[in-house]
Amino acid sequence: MRQNIRISKREMKEDKFTTFMLVAKDYVLENWIYFVGGVAAIVVVVVAIALLGVNRTKSEQQALDVFNRAMSEYRGGSYQLAIVDFKTVIDEYGSSVHAKEAAFDLGNAYFAARNFADAKTAFENYLAKYSGDKFFVTSAIAGVGASLAGLGNYKEAADKYREAAEKYSDFQPAGQYYLKALEYYIKAGEKESARVIYAKLAKDYKDTPYYMDGARLAAENNIKL
Repeated sequence: MRQNIRISKREMKEDKFTTFMLVAKDYVLENWIYFVGGVAAIVVVVVAIALLGVNRTKSEQQALDVFNRAMSEYRGGSYQLAIVDFKTVIDEYGSSVHAKEAAFDLGNAYFAARNFADAKTAFENYLAKYSGDKFFVTSAIAGVGASLAGLGNYKEAADKYREAAEKYSDFQPAGQYYLKALEYYIKAGEKESARVIYAKLAKDYKDTPYYMDGARLAAENNIKL
């Protein structure tokens, strides 16, 4: 009579584990090239990320060097050289942290060079691409206004200064922008618009130099509330 052999649960687990390991070994041996390739791919990705970080750091430094040179040229009155270098930062290092300020300062450099048409375009390009910073956004709108005034378009200039003032009404330069709007509405012969701005200055900026200067302009041009 054949004797039944009882196998414990532990022996069954060990047997299953042994079987799994043998199957896994065969699978690895048959597909080793794919495993090696996968490891190689991971290494390539890691190296690529590291190189990208190095290149990005190098690019940021190069952008900073050109930007600093442009600012030095701008402050020294070499506006044409500054324009070239600001454009280099924008065109060649557009993803750098310095491209945003370079785009704004390009407008300033054109304006300082009395190239009002290109200044207007530069400020408009800044506004089309960047947003969120109160100072730069309102200053760029005002820059468009100043450029329009330089081109003799006083009504449009006043509209832009008014827009800059109303963009963030709680922003400190708003009073200054309203004053410029008043000035250019007067130059454009837009007395009713000038009266509206003068009333705004009288209501919200009465204790500031902006109202006092505005009151003088209004009196000189017979504009009354």
